[in-house]
Amino acid sequence: MLYTVTSTLPPKHGGRTKSLLSRIALMENELGAYSTVVTTNYNANYPEVYEHFRAEGKAGAHLKFENIYDWLSGYQLLKIPTTRFRHKEITQETSKEIEGLKSVEKENSHAVRYYDDQDEYVLYRRFYPDTQVIEFEDFMTKASRKKVERWEYNIYGQLHRKMTYSPFHYGKVMEELYDTEGNIYCKKFYSDEPRGKLTLIQLFREGRMYQAFKKEKDLFEYYFNALFKDGDILFVDARLLDRPILNVKADVKRVIVVHNSHLDGYEIKGSYKIALSESDKVTRYVVLTDHQKQDILERFNIPQEKIAIVPHFIVPEQDHHRDQVKDQFCFIGRFGLQKQMDHLIKSYAIFKQSGHTTKLVLYGMDEQGQLAMMEELIEELGLQDDVEIHSFTANPAEVFRESKASLLTSEFEGFGLTVMESINVGCPVISYDVKYGPREIIRHGENGYLVPANDMDAFAQAMVQLVEQPLPDVQTKETLYLETAVRNYGRLLEELQG
Repeated sequence: MLYTVTSTLPPKHGGRTKSLLSRIALMENELGAYSTVVTTNYNANYPEVYEHFRAEGKAGAHLKFENIYDWLSGYQLLKIPTTRFRHKEITQETSKEIEGLKSVEKENSHAVRYYDDQDEYVLYRRFYPDTQVIEFEDFMTKASRKKVERWEYNIYGQLHRKMTYSPFHYGKVMEELYDTEGNIYCKKFYSDEPRGKLTLIQLFREGRMYQAFKKEKDLFEYYFNALFKDGDILFVDARLLDRPILNVKADVKRVIVVHNSHLDGYEIKGSYKIALSESDKVTRYVVLTDHQKQDILERFNIPQEKIAIVPHFIVPEQDHHRDQVKDQFCFIGRFGLQKQMDHLIKSYAIFKQSGHTTKLVLYGMDEQGQLAMMEELIEELGLQDDVEIHSFTANPAEVFRESKASLLTSEFEGFGLTVMESINVGCPVISYDVKYGPREIIRHGENGYLVPANDMDAFAQAMVQLVEQPLPDVQTKETLYLETAVRNYGRLLEELQG
């Protein structure tokens, strides 16, 4: 069987999830190779996520899903409750009023606070939007004036998890996981400190404990050894799972998919050392660029034939006419440290000294407190009227079409999906020439500009040049087309199945 193994499948996702779903769809639609996605995070509402992916065309009809917690529950965690004969979905609704308690509903928050007859705050409930289905409820105590328990419910109103908190701080000390029949199948214990560490995992069957683990990775290994059989092909997309995958006892074929740079400056990232150091257990490494392949070969004694170069791919746009281009630059991505958003804003400030009026629009989700830094820097540089910050956009192609260029000042990249998506709709890209990706996508002076890493003056000059001399024919490299990816993955699957 063909598996893709990853930690999580978030509905709103970045490049890693997007690329693995694209790879699975290509294998299904172009090569007739059907996959199962295996996840190791906890999400009692995964059926809704799966349907979301299918509705958006990101998951094909043959794609199957597996989750460790559903397996631990005997496949009773993600089971949708239905009536016995008509198989109509059953949803348990709850009144927002509780006899004996005063309720105060917070406007536009789907939340209700409850107080006893002495005006003591005793309960907090949040409901799923526009429903009377409880999402979770927090139980308070007068003794510590803190939350002591949280009960969580799935979108059908079924209790699936209870969490107990320390009376001395807000740290979680225990979790109890329940299946759709109300049976406990897992307990987790944490050290009694604000950011408590996981200390023990217990598994239950029919009310009795039958297995225990000290570490989550040990639990993953236990699951993988039960799931995978001889001959299975495993595409592994999350470095968190490398050790449990390498410890699988069955004779499987392990494909380590590298989505990002394996380097932190000149050092190897700790998360990459395991898989790169134990190449005897790995069938293939899939990297996105030749540049990264050569860097890996310099550091590790890995046979060259074990490393396959398979870039991300894109279906080329037929029409590159951009009649509605605004006087703006754009950035779309995470507001994380890796993206060096301060470099982007400072480069823009230097660009503004040229007298041009082009605005800068930024789309992304905050990470590592970078949004606050960006807002402070914009104010410090007096750019409040020139820079707009927006949250996640569901239509990046439209933003690219409306922009003179998209900008990237990252410290490092795995490939840069947004670079490819921008060029694909005719929007040139100005990017630092970092490891890895931009130089494989950008033809300097044709579909964008490559700037020496961390050179903000050169970056600003490239912005000026692009405004004053727009690039006339922005095209995607042929090596990034779908047809090339089909050949690459077809050859890879032949080797794995041979």
